[in-house]
Amino acid sequence: TTARVRFIDGARDYQTGSVLARTGGEGGGLDIDLPVVCGPALAGAAALRALGGDSQDRLVVTLGPLDALRLEPGDDVAVEGREGLWRLTSVDLAETASATLEPSPPEFVPAGEDDLEAPTVGAVVGSPFFRMLELPPLPGAEDDDRPFAVVAADPWSPMQVRAGVVAEALTIRAEIQHSATVGALIQAVGAGPRHRLDRTNALTVRVEGQAPQSRVQQAVLAGGNTVAVETAEGWELVQFARAELVGDDVWRLSDLLRAQQGTERAMRAGAGIGAVVVFLDQPLERATLSRSERGLPLVWRAGSAGLPGGAAVTDVLFTAAGVHDRPWSPVHLSAQRQADGAISLRWIPRSRLEGDRWEGEDRSSDPLRFRVRVLAGEFVLRTSEVAATDAVYPAEQIDADFPDGLFAGAVIEIAQWGEGYGWGESATLAL
Repeated sequence: TTARVRFIDGARDYQTGSVLARTGGEGGGLDIDLPVVCGPALAGAAALRALGGDSQDRLVVTLGPLDALRLEPGDDVAVEGREGLWRLTSVDLAETASATLEPSPPEFVPAGEDDLEAPTVGAVVGSPFFRMLELPPLPGAEDDDRPFAVVAADPWSPMQVRAGVVAEALTIRAEIQHSATVGALIQAVGAGPRHRLDRTNALTVRVEGQAPQSRVQQAVLAGGNTVAVETAEGWELVQFARAELVGDDVWRLSDLLRAQQGTERAMRAGAGIGAVVVFLDQPLERATLSRSERGLPLVWRAGSAGLPGGAAVTDVLFTAAGVHDRPWSPVHLSAQRQADGAISLRWIPRSRLEGDRWEGEDRSSDPLRFRVRVLAGEFVLRTSEVAATDAVYPAEQIDADFPDGLFAGAVIEIAQWGEGYGWGESATLAL
């Protein structure tokens, strides 16, 4: 006798499967359609059970009132004087309640053979948050001039960042394994003091990612708790000592150190509501970019690994300027009137690299080449270059530039040359 069972095979994309069971002796065949999702082992057990069903013993027993209410078909019970368990196949609630029993079938399916895994349902992933971030040298990574690829998403999956001159010619530039911690300002922030704690301003940020933490002042001075704040003049690097939760995912970052790593111009511009904030203490990946690609507008794309495009990727147009090599503005500008009417100018350059050493001689990371400009308001009246940290503005030039005498808008501007960048950030002094 044979039995063929057709079933829905959960291990083969829900296609129709079939198994064949055979017993000794002569007889016909059975065709069974099993309307369940299972595997071959369970379907084979159903076939064997069907073949052995006619040979099973059956008992009809009388039930007491409580047993008639408690028992139902499918229950296994023990019968006095009989071995093993017996299964109720039917219950008759006539005037005298009775039940039909048959031996409880053995376990046909070996444990684990038909353990079907639930189908994996992919998370619905939208386009990630994506920014390319070019920063000055950071403590501990002063020699790395590559830009950061800032990618964030929830739920997260590993991302790839590609770039090229056009969207059809992108090459892989970074593999992103972890989501960045980013935020957005919900209150505008203006300019603040330099070289000391800004206790007046604070960054009120809605944060997506890891929660910020307060740190002792020594840890902040060592480079901790650094964020990059987007402004109209680039990214300002800010450090904070205190982090206070003031709302749902909203943090107030205070006791600030402003304009770090030579970002004074961005600090003076201020940041408005909605400005992006990137937390740099979290691990961020840098993207591969050659020096020959500086100044070229490139299409940058971030998305899950293997995605060529579509709604689940984010494209940005980004032009690297080589901010890592941009000279910082000089400091301690002074102007002193001489007896002959000339003005003596002095300043101190700052080094982008290893400028905070306590011992040893000062080492300039850029050439001692400076541009000196004289401005009347926004108009440039005179430009000269010097290869020293001082210059003289002769009296005859002063008379030619300001025949009516110096006025409030007369300004001296000093900038240093960088070989990999050009003229760096400038410092100004009113005459």
